Amino acid sequence: MEVPFYLTPAKGSKLSDIAQDRIYWFVAEASEKRKFSFETTPTLMNVLTELDLLDNNRLLHAALMLFGKKPQRFCPAAVVKCSHYHGTEVTRPIPSHQVFGNTLFEQVDNAVDFVLSHLDRTIGNREETTIAEEKLEIPKEAIREIIVNAVAHRNYDSNASVQIDVFTDRVEIMNPGGLPGELTVDDLVKKHLSVPVNPFLARPFYLAGYINQLGYGTLNVVKWCREAGLPDPKFDPVENRFRVTIWRNWLTDDRIKGLNLNERQVKTIQFLKSDLHITNAEFQKLNGVSRATAKRDLDEMVKLGLLKLEGAGRSAHYRLSGYRLNNGSNGSHYRNTGNGS
Repeated sequence: MEVPFYLTPAKGSKLSDIAQDRIYWFVAEASEKRKFSFETTPTLMNVLTELDLLDNNRLLHAALMLFGKKPQRFCPAAVVKCSHYHGTEVTRPIPSHQVFGNTLFEQVDNAVDFVLSHLDRTIGNREETTIAEEKLEIPKEAIREIIVNAVAHRNYDSNASVQIDVFTDRVEIMNPGGLPGELTVDDLVKKHLSVPVNPFLARPFYLAGYINQLGYGTLNVVKWCREAGLPDPKFDPVENRFRVTIWRNWLTDDRIKGLNLNERQVKTIQFLKSDLHITNAEFQKLNGVSRATAKRDLDEMVKLGLLKLEGAGRSAHYRLSGYRLNNGSNGSHYRNTGNGS
């Protein structure tokens, strides 16, 4: 079996290529976040040894990616590229573009900050506290979880980088590689086994408090998005890459006004932003209409791509859908963005 790049010795590297302050930081984080104690005195050499990041005292590429002073000197593809666009399509020139290098931990922190800086924020009231709470349109936890997964579980044998694109209606995070053979896309939205693609990277990320190893990560992302009144994220294998789409609050008041919806449908969208799902019976009660009228209104919203129907029979219910306006339309048609076009 061929050894993956990140577990091969880094030619020409020396122990002095490791940043001592990053080792100190990691030891402190592991102690605080996981109550972890190293078996030996946590010196630079002992920490690398205990994390299995040495091969006959030679630094592995993983050691440099995690704790190196200049990791990209040895691992040039181990970077995260972030772009922000003013619309829903890739445009040139790119309005805002950053390439984040340094250690993998720093890449995650910087990429998360980049995405958050381009999301909308609202300020709450002071009814319950003297401090007005700031709320992001996408929960920070959801963004961080997906970016950590992309960095920790990507294929480091690929020359491609992790790519993050922020559009007006969504955030796309794409990494080289795919899911482990034991997992399918359907597994990601329910409790599943933790199967790290790069276990020797996943363990340091776990010890530093960046990920858990319980199989709840993607399930939590779905939960956080639903609690924020957003459509479910989309998990999408694309050739030799894996893409996650997290939808922004794309159904803004201004956009809703341009959809030619009736008052009942507008009211239902606002309802779904807080109550997350609705049944035909709940639609009837909310709007004071018959079952036939409710079905007609809901079917029309599904056809437009605003809602998606889940379940069948008595368990049937509707959620906001992860669709967006087709820029070339007159505002009355929608199309799925699963292909990233």
